[in-house]
Amino acid sequence: MPDFTTTLHGHTIDIDTSSWSGHEEIRYDGRVVSEKRSFMYLTPHSFTVEEDGQPVVYEVNVITGMASHGYIIRRNGIIQAHQP
Repeated sequence: MPDFTTTLHGHTIDIDTSSWSGHEEIRYDGRVVSEKRSFMYLTPHSFTVEEDGQPVVYEVNVITGMASHGYIIRRNGIIQAHQP
């Protein structure tokens, strides 16, 4: 089960993180679009998909720490979702 799930413009973005292993995985509609291993507090992920025939750039900043996790999602440069 993903740490975070959000739906934007009819598409699901899942974010899995592990502060112990540093593994981070981003899925768009169930397909892995970015995967990194990082022990940084903030790790940027980006991917491009096609929505309604147009290219869309998503930027997902994953925030990880020993005490908390969070994210910021931008769609074409505009913040669409975040936690906390």
